[in-house]
Parts: sequence; C-alpha cells; structure tokens
Amino acid sequence: MIRRGFLILMAGLLAACTTPVSVPRYADITFAHLPKIKLDVAKITVVEAYQNQTTAPNVDGEFPVPPMQMAAQWAKDRLEPVGTSGELIFTIKDASVVEVPLKTSTGLTGLVTVDQAQRYDAHLVVEMSAQNPDAGTTAASATTVERKRSVAEDITLNEREGVWYKMTEEMAVDLNKQLEGGLNQFFGAFLR
Repeated sequence: MIRRGFLILMAGLLAACTTPVSVPRYADITFAHLPKIKLDVAKITVVEAYQNQTTAPNVDGEFPVPPMQMAAQWAKDRLEPVGTSGELIFTIKDASVVEVPLKTSTGLTGLVTVDQAQRYDAHLVVEMSAQNPDAGTTAASATTVERKRSVAEDITLNEREGVWYKMTEEMAVDLNKQLEGGLNQFFGAFLR
C-alpha cells in the first residue's frame, strides 16, 4: 500500500515536471502602414552583405526578428521603383548583435544580489546608392543604428527574447527615421 502511494506520488510529480512552457509568438516587424517612397529608378535591389551569425559571441541569428530581416523588410515595404531606367541598391552591410558578459558579484554578495549579467550590442549599417543613366543622376548615403541593452542574471529565455524583440522594434523606428532623412537629403533628384 505504501509502495503504491509512493508510485502515485512520483507519477504526479513527474507529470508536474512536464508542464509545457508557454512560448511567446512575435509579430513580424513591417513598415507597410507607412507610405511608399517612389523613386525614379526601374529597379530596387536589396543586398544582404551581412550573414546572420549563430555562434558566440553573436546572437543576431537567435532574435525573434533578426535586425537583418527587419532592414530588408523596410526596403520591401517603403521603396517603390517608378522610373524606366536606373537602379537603387539597398545594401545591409552589418546587422550584428554581440553578447558581452558583464562582471557579477561573487561570494555572499552574489548570493543576495541579482546583477546585470550580459549586455547585447546591436549594430546595423545600411548603405543606399542610386543611379539613373538616362537622367544623369547618382546619389548615395549610409545609415548606422545602434542599441545596447543589459539583462539580469536571472532572466528567463522568454524574457530575453522579449528584450531582443524590443531592441529590434526600437532599431526599426530609428532606421526608418534615418533612412527617410537620408533619402530627403541626398536623393532629391530621385524622389517622385
């Protein structure tokens, strides 16, 4: 009887251990809600010169929406070719995120404090260049967006991914603003 009770208790404990953890789903980061930027070129080419990394210290390939994907989506959603000749090349030169370990407390202090354990340094570089031989026009610009965020040593995987998603959202706002500014400043001859 005791043995049977013990087995029932163990089965209950094992079942409790296998409760699935809820995994959040993250929406794609798009710019479709913003107006198209019409350009006097026949073609827009997106070049992903940077490749997402999944080996330490890089973590950009683990992001729910990697910065590379977000930047490419900006070009797709915002840029529209309306000309008959020429090309705009949208090059993503860097979309890296590096995990930097931070110093944490040790000894008794370490047992009673929760320190910031890692910092994530995101770096996004986009270059645009356009040429329209028929109109005799050329233009170029470069944009850099950076974000840094540290996380506590007791953060869960779901919370960490939430921080990463928020970083990408914030970078998207900055990227949109800076690319619009660059187009207005340097690509006036191409704007329609």
